[in-house]
Amino acid sequence: MATIVRTPSNTWKAVVRRRGWPTTAKTFRIKRDAEDWARGVEDEMRRGIFVARAPAERTIVKAALERYLAEVTPTKKPSTQAAERKKAKIVMQRLGQYGLAQLSPERIAEYRDEQLAEGKSPSTVRLEMALLGHLYTIAIREWGLGLMYNPVANVRRPSPGQGRDRRLNWSEMRRMLRRATPTPIPCSAG
Repeated sequence: MATIVRTPSNTWKAVVRRRGWPTTAKTFRIKRDAEDWARGVEDEMRRGIFVARAPAERTIVKAALERYLAEVTPTKKPSTQAAERKKAKIVMQRLGQYGLAQLSPERIAEYRDEQLAEGKSPSTVRLEMALLGHLYTIAIREWGLGLMYNPVANVRRPSPGQGRDRRLNWSEMRRMLRRATPTPIPCSAG
């Protein structure tokens, strides 16, 4: 059953306690909002689908990325670690102030479009989005932050560019073969 009380700062605090579930509380400016929220939480608990969202609402993208860099990135190759730190710095500058629960697919699409408009290559933007998407996957599966879904999964990634298409010319091939061919070893007759 939910308890709704007025706080000294003239807000309304709803507290939901139910056996087998963690105590959950949230503060609202209007009593009606507190009642609606408490009713919704109780309903989710009754149906067995309640997910505590408070940790995801309190955690900002910057803090989550710092944790990711400290816990997940060290398990990767050194070259990947350096690249992830570089990409994480850019993502933190642009999206770091958002809460994990507040970052929407629309905002991520805006971020993608902004990066492309600034002249970043599609591959770079794809890798930045992959880092952000993996952050959400880890937050959901391993950290249990109470996120309902990965918003990056719902955003179209830029197509990967053309890539490289360079061929050796004949003079480069001759030089390479000359250096690769072993030099004859003088044999001593004797």
